[in-house]
Amino acid sequence: MNIAICDDESVFLRTLHKKINDMKLPDCNVYEFTSGRELLNNTVEGKFEIIILDVEMPEINGLKVAEMIRRTDKNVIISFLTNYAEFAVQGYEVDAFRYILKTQPDYILKQQLESIFEECRQRFRTYSFKNRNMSFTFKLDDIISFEVNGRIITLTTQKGTIEYYGDFSEICDELTPYNFVKTNKGILVNIEHIQKILKNDVHLTSGIVFPIGRTYKDKIISKYTNFATRR
Repeated sequence: MNIAICDDESVFLRTLHKKINDMKLPDCNVYEFTSGRELLNNTVEGKFEIIILDVEMPEINGLKVAEMIRRTDKNVIISFLTNYAEFAVQGYEVDAFRYILKTQPDYILKQQLESIFEECRQRFRTYSFKNRNMSFTFKLDDIISFEVNGRIITLTTQKGTIEYYGDFSEICDELTPYNFVKTNKGILVNIEHIQKILKNDVHLTSGIVFPIGRTYKDKIISKYTNFATRR
C-alpha cells in the first residue's frame, strides 16, 4: 500500500506520518510532500493507492491538486485534511472519500484513518480462482455475490455470471473479513452492492433478491450499518 501525504505544515505532516506508522500496516510505504506542486510532479497513474492532502496550501490548493490527479487516476482514494468542515461539499466533485479535520481528537483521527485503509483493502484487493478448466481474477468491489448449490458456485459480478466448482467455506473465510456477509447458509453478498434490506430479504444492485436466514439477520444489519456509517 503506497500512501502519499501532502501538507505545507511540516509539523503536522510528520505527526500524521508517525500516526500511520504506529498503526503498523503491512507492506505500507508513506511518502511526504510539502506542496501540491511537489505531489503532482511525483504522481503517475497507479503509483499511490491513497492520497491524503491538505485543502489550504499556497500556490495551488488541495482541491485543485485533486482535480488534476483525477484527470489521470480515477481509482486512487483521495482524502482531505482541513481546519474547516465547509470545504467538504467541494470534495464531492473529485470523489473524495473522507474529510479529516485537523482539530479533532486523536481517537477520531485514528478511526478515520482506519476507514480509509479498510476502503483501500476492499477497493484494490482481488479474488482469484484457478483450476485446470478456468481461471479468473476480479476486484472485490466488482463482485456482487456468491451462491452455492452442492459444489457449484455461482459468482455474480458487474460483468456477468460465472459457474464453477469451488469450496464455499473457503470463499467465506477469505472474504468475510472484508465487506462481505452471509445472508444464509449458502449465499455470500458484497455489502457495497446492497440496495436495501427488508424484513425477510436483501436486494442487490444486480436486481437479485436473496432471502435472509433468521440467524443471519442481526449480523447483516450490524455489518451494513457499520459500512454505511463509515461512508
